Amino acid sequence: MRLNHVANKILLSDTKKLAGVEREALVKLLHHLREIDKRKLYCDLKYSSLFAYCVHELGYSEGAAHRRIVASRALAEMPEIEKKIEEGSLNLTTISLVNQFIDDPIQKRDVLKEVENLTKTECEQKLFEITGKEERAKDKKKRISKDKVQVAFVLTDETMNLVDQLKNLLGKEMEMDQLVQFMAKKAIEAVEKTKFKQTKSETSLSPAKVGRAIPASVKRTVYARDKKCTNCGTTHNLNYDHIIPYSMGGPATVQNVRLLCFECNQRARFRMGLEKSPPRRVGK
Repeated sequence: MRLNHVANKILLSDTKKLAGVEREALVKLLHHLREIDKRKLYCDLKYSSLFAYCVHELGYSEGAAHRRIVASRALAEMPEIEKKIEEGSLNLTTISLVNQFIDDPIQKRDVLKEVENLTKTECEQKLFEITGKEERAKDKKKRISKDKVQVAFVLTDETMNLVDQLKNLLGKEMEMDQLVQFMAKKAIEAVEKTKFKQTKSETSLSPAKVGRAIPASVKRTVYARDKKCTNCGTTHNLNYDHIIPYSMGGPATVQNVRLLCFECNQRARFRMGLEKSPPRRVGK
């Protein structure tokens, strides 16, 4: 688009109008995202979360996706901020910052009024004054080679003491990568044994006593077969799911049980009419 022929006054006027149109479109987008979130529709497109949908389907950066999701949920909780977003007195950055610092819904409403028309720096300063909190340090990841990622995060003294205690128990010098890998493998083994019953020990249950419960032998077989969500492919927050629901007579057998992540599990229940509105998970 070439605009060099447009008069200065008209250019400024049109730009201001376009900014208003952009904010109106943003509010509509936030409402759409909220409804998609409620219905878990991203699961139908094989995405494990609204965040993944926004990044991979809508093409937003991770930061832009996060801010829009936070704002869409804030708008659902506080409809009164819709007008403020359209007017421009509240923007995605300030809403995201307030959400980061304030947990209480009532206090959040009051604080949002105080940060209207503030810049990001001014908003942060106001939040420091109101809450007395330090800025929450964000974990950072940066790929530095084909097979290496540089990670920066903050540990409490208690966690650091536990790490040092583990190093002492192991009795040998280990690079942090080796130590984290060791801890992760042990943690995965522990979770698989408890949540997914990847152990040979099993308590025998008669069919009459099983009910809704899925036998450990079925859990082991299903986990070994699926390993991930059978709908979207994620390995995050996996759950065992009856393909034919238990309430409809579905048995707890290998053939009728599958792995689904929490989101896809809720979407499946929603599609079958077992839930009017799936519960929302907080976060990405």
